[in-house]
Amino acid sequence: MAPNSSATSRATRDAEHELRRTSIGLRLREAKLQWHGVRLRQPDWGDSSRSIALGGELARERLAFHFILNAYWEPLAFDLPTPGASRWRRWIDTARESPDDIVPWDEAPEVLGDSYHASDHSVVVLFASSDPS
Repeated sequence: MAPNSSATSRATRDAEHELRRTSIGLRLREAKLQWHGVRLRQPDWGDSSRSIALGGELARERLAFHFILNAYWEPLAFDLPTPGASRWRRWIDTARESPDDIVPWDEAPEVLGDSYHASDHSVVVLFASSDPS
C-alpha cells in the first residue's frame, strides 16, 4: 500500500518545523549577543530600570536581530545598531493594533532612522537579513 502523499508531506512539514524551532533555540545560544539600554552598549541593570534591549547576530543565517523590552510607563526611543548593508525590519511590535502587531516575516516593513520609538509596556522584535534572496 502506497503512503498517502498528503499525510507524508504534512508529517515532513511538521518534522521540519520542529527541527527549525529546535535549531533556532540552539543557534541563539551560539549568537554573538550585545546588551543595550536606550543607548547602544549601555544597558541599565539598576533596580529601578524598566527597559532593556538585546541585539545579536546569527552568522549561519546571515541574520541580525534586535529585541526591545519597554516596561516603562512612557514611550522610549531606543538607539539602533547599524545592521550592515541591510535595513532593520519590524517583525513584532506589541503596541500596534492587530494585525500589524505581528506581521509575516516576508512582509515586515522597513524601519527608517537610527532609533526606534517603543511605546510604553511593549515588546519589539526587529531583524535585518544580509541574505540576498
